Amino acid sequence: MTTSFFDNKKRITIGLKAVAALLSIALLTGMCSVKVNAAGNVSGAGAGSATGATVGSVSGASKIDQSTFRRNVDITTVHIGSDVTEITPGAFKGLMKLRSITVSENNPFYASYSDCLYNKDMTELLCFPPQLDGAMIPSSVTKIGEYALTGVGGKLKDDIRAVVKSQAEQNLKLEDVPGEHFIHTKYGVKWREADGSYSEPDTELKKLIASVLEFATDETMTQNAQLERCFKYLVDFSSYERNNEVPVGDWTGEYAKDMLMESKGNCYNYSAAFAYMAKGLGYDSKVCTGTVLSSLGGKTPHAWTEVKINENWYVFDAEMQDAKGDGYYKQTYQSYPAKPLEKAAAITVSF
Repeated sequence: MTTSFFDNKKRITIGLKAVAALLSIALLTGMCSVKVNAAGNVSGAGAGSATGATVGSVSGASKIDQSTFRRNVDITTVHIGSDVTEITPGAFKGLMKLRSITVSENNPFYASYSDCLYNKDMTELLCFPPQLDGAMIPSSVTKIGEYALTGVGGKLKDDIRAVVKSQAEQNLKLEDVPGEHFIHTKYGVKWREADGSYSEPDTELKKLIASVLEFATDETMTQNAQLERCFKYLVDFSSYERNNEVPVGDWTGEYAKDMLMESKGNCYNYSAAFAYMAKGLGYDSKVCTGTVLSSLGGKTPHAWTEVKINENWYVFDAEMQDAKGDGYYKQTYQSYPAKPLEKAAAITVSF
């Protein structure tokens, strides 16, 4: 299995134009630019050429506010130097022609990505230029600053808010997730009750999953990151064992225990084990059974996991990930690589 799927630098694309088009903005004719740092005054806002933009400079102040640009409202590009230590909310409110903001890599307080302005650790979007038709938003962004979307069109503004909201929900720490679930404490992984109290895992299945969390995750990880790590653990430390028997009755708990104890099993074991891992992390989860496209042609019986993230259910197929190598984490029935995946039954799991 490759680890590229778990790269924490993944990006989400928003907007109406391709990213390649966004990267060419700095070369457009007629751009008006200004550099912001602590070594000069605002100057030189004018027409650009076909090879680049006219660049002025700002200095003498480490703080940027709305007054910084009051005589340069036609600015389209802003570069923030390493000496700038404070940018007030609304500093760019009057720049309705702004297309791009870049920041010196040496600035300790601010950063830029895909022409937008962020705080240094890229958790908060501080300015999305109003003339920017689209951008890539880092998955670490969970907050939108005051006035950050001033001048941005309605549909694009809604898209940005939706993406950041989704990322904020996916970046919750387990201590912020309501309900019953496992949680890391200084005394090890415990079970958090609905009332917020902690208890020792009190069943064999809970103890097995707690041991996986102890090994594969830690308290610094978000709920979403721990889900990814549990999936990776199940794929990396398990092997397929053929068993043509189709389970009946109340089977999911026993199949999950067998998988976690023996580290081998078939699709029913994989799907049950991951469903209980997800449930233990506070997600609603189901074991689904039905058919999948067979490598020999036709259809074959199969089992997989569904996990509810935000308001949507996603397909997680650890057994197929183990067999095929990649592409079976957090899919839909439309994006599932070995489709058609046809569900006949679903079992909601609980402890």
